[in-house]
Amino acid sequence: MGVIRDPRIMQIMLLGTYALTGKMLLQLQFTVIQMVVTLTVCILLEWFFVYLKNGTVMWPHSAVITSLGIVLVLRADTVIPFIMASLVAIGFKHLLRYRESHIFNPSNIGISMIVVLFPLTTSTDPVQWGFYLWILAVMSLGGLYLVHKVHRLPLVLSFFFSFVGIQWIRHIIWTDALNASFSSFMWAGLFVFTFNMITDPKTSPKDVKKQIYFGSSIALTSQVIIHLNIHSALFISLAIICLGQFLWKWVRDLSMSKGKQASVKTN
Repeated sequence: MGVIRDPRIMQIMLLGTYALTGKMLLQLQFTVIQMVVTLTVCILLEWFFVYLKNGTVMWPHSAVITSLGIVLVLRADTVIPFIMASLVAIGFKHLLRYRESHIFNPSNIGISMIVVLFPLTTSTDPVQWGFYLWILAVMSLGGLYLVHKVHRLPLVLSFFFSFVGIQWIRHIIWTDALNASFSSFMWAGLFVFTFNMITDPKTSPKDVKKQIYFGSSIALTSQVIIHLNIHSALFISLAIICLGQFLWKWVRDLSMSKGKQASVKTN
């Protein structure tokens, strides 16, 4: 029972179920080779960095979660973009850190970097749930339970209601925007984004008030990017907000450090 209580195990089970049902019912366009290679690269690279740091290796829960997130969302005709996304995801996780934590959600930054750098040969999966909304509903209950366990439910709710609210404002101004909103919530990739990326305990706030700001900021940024007709808007928006969060913390800490130094000199 102790293993089941581990949120990472629950997340792997949730993403694994998503992959199985998505492949069987939604015809998700990833190949077995792409999945195996992505899993292998993520796990081996994770072991490499962990061994360099601690001299030991352990079961790579987070690397499995990262690889599943990449495979379920990224689309390309070859395996090369999946390898590149894996290298970016795990590399950024271990090399770009602040306060002993990574700055970006690994799978999100891997996907975002690749689709931005190679827009002609890569994309995010456009598949929608269609007639299988009951599966989405059941899996969403599992996702909500998971985010409750990691204390990120306010974040998810703030993102959802902010996204819908801003979309309605866009609909009032631009009447065709509502159709885009409906399509967004029918999009299968939104499931991975909501329950695997924005709720990452290492890159999202613990404080409820900050979670609300975080979720609302992602919703607002994504709506702006969607309005600009830029593809993969949700993923890019999270990367932007995570970067902004890091810069804000860095500037604040630098300012506090200088203030303390000035106080010491004065005394």
